[in-house]
Amino acid sequence: MKVFVAVFLCILIVRNVRAQYKECRNPNQRTGQCVDISWCPALMKSRSTNSGVHFILASFCGYDRNNQALFCCTWDSDYDGEASNVLPLQDTCGGDIVNLNILSGKKTVISEFSWMALLYYRPLNGGNLVHKCAGSLINHRYVLTAAHCVTGRYILGIGRLVSVKLGVHDTRTAKDSISMAIEEIHVHENYTDGYNFLNDIALIRLESKVDYSATIRPICLPSTVGNMGMSMRDGQLLYVSGWGRTLNGQSSPTKLKVEVGYWNNIRCKARYFEQHIALKDSQICAGGQKHADSCEGDSGGPLMSYHQGVWVLQGIVSFGYNCGLANWPGVYTKVASYDYWIKEKMRP
Repeated sequence: MKVFVAVFLCILIVRNVRAQYKECRNPNQRTGQCVDISWCPALMKSRSTNSGVHFILASFCGYDRNNQALFCCTWDSDYDGEASNVLPLQDTCGGDIVNLNILSGKKTVISEFSWMALLYYRPLNGGNLVHKCAGSLINHRYVLTAAHCVTGRYILGIGRLVSVKLGVHDTRTAKDSISMAIEEIHVHENYTDGYNFLNDIALIRLESKVDYSATIRPICLPSTVGNMGMSMRDGQLLYVSGWGRTLNGQSSPTKLKVEVGYWNNIRCKARYFEQHIALKDSQICAGGQKHADSCEGDSGGPLMSYHQGVWVLQGIVSFGYNCGLANWPGVYTKVASYDYWIKEKMRP
């Protein structure tokens, strides 16, 4: 009888809020309503277990007018079946077996930032595959990257994206790396292939599941560590890694890293407005130190923070005003702003 009452109450709540709140998909890929958690008996029940708490965090679907977090309400109170692997939990993602103190240097070791992926293209002239962008593995099947790496002018100028390579440290040897075919690509519906690259985000679904290893593992999303917005302070150190263009004008054969300072949005918006570029809150800025920046070839790669013992994907390399110029930070797509979009597009 209690079960029947709880189910009936959940149905009643969903019906009452249907007109007020948008539809959503929970981590089990079931359709529900995006509501305040106090209106959802199933999610209120989830708070009693660790897995349930992670399920609640993964059910985040936006904010209401009062900036109150909303969560996708269905009859589910926890993960079921294969859907539990849609996004890895904090004990799986963002781990690194190297010591954090290494980050004062520029070279990486083989297992460092093991979620990084290289995107390979077939040139327009039909030549050998070339890598021109990067991405971040976020689970067994998905790589998160920039929209401009998979559509628009970039593709027209380079060629067709055909594969993703994981586990790469040195592109000359590609030891322990694996090449994965692509099943499908999701580009944000409101991406603007223009001067300010709004909604510069895309999801690549791999053709088959990749097994995790010391050199291949996922990075955590901000919502996974329990903070959808993850506020950052001006000057806070973040980290960028990639194989992009270096000071000698050539792409690096080995994976490099650099520390970059966070710029608050007010300061960064004002700086780019000088070039008549209007930035939005869904973009964040970091860098501005001479010769310390992401650059050509790093597009789609991660802007990372170290939080609660794991690495968190804060941004996606999008664009900048040249590379490595003093007082000109790079612009990144803010991953926390697209948490709902990412989860909506993913499937087991």
